[in-house]
Amino acid sequence: MILKQLKTRTATLHKETEENNLAKYILDHSITIEQYQSLLAQNYKAYVTLSELSEKHMKLIDDDLKTFADAQKSEALKRDLKQLNVAIPEKINLEIPENLSPCFLLGMLYVAEGSMMGGLLIRKNLEACTNLKCIETHHFFGKSAPEVLNRWKSFTEAVETKTYTDAEIDEAVSGANFAFSVFKQSY
Repeated sequence: MILKQLKTRTATLHKETEENNLAKYILDHSITIEQYQSLLAQNYKAYVTLSELSEKHMKLIDDDLKTFADAQKSEALKRDLKQLNVAIPEKINLEIPENLSPCFLLGMLYVAEGSMMGGLLIRKNLEACTNLKCIETHHFFGKSAPEVLNRWKSFTEAVETKTYTDAEIDEAVSGANFAFSVFKQSY
């Protein structure tokens, strides 16, 4: 039930965040190498910000979810940026809410993990982007569908092993909205 609530209650901010995402140029196959470099840098800023925050508050994250509070996404983006000789950007400086809760962090993880599902559509369209043919390996957008789907399935199963109160769901929604705002700021 919490996952349905997260999806429904963050839909508007999710949509607003996606409006400024350069990935739309991958979907229409018109992206330039410069736009792609910017897209990678923007995503790096968001993912490194969220992963460092998760790492800093790891003790609050439920044991079943700790495996998802990793730096895999930002590390893959860093490899992509280095491969393209792009300077590694700084994380986003923002005001962090005080007294983060396990459910707030769950909401952040939900956004980070869910974004990888959208990455599958991007991955599928990368090959048709003629301006990106010079890139042999895509580390961030290069994950296989089974790898991404299995990770998402594991995440949703870990989340659904617990029952959440209305207050905990509200905290998770706040965490998800916070994560979307991080992405929105990075774009």
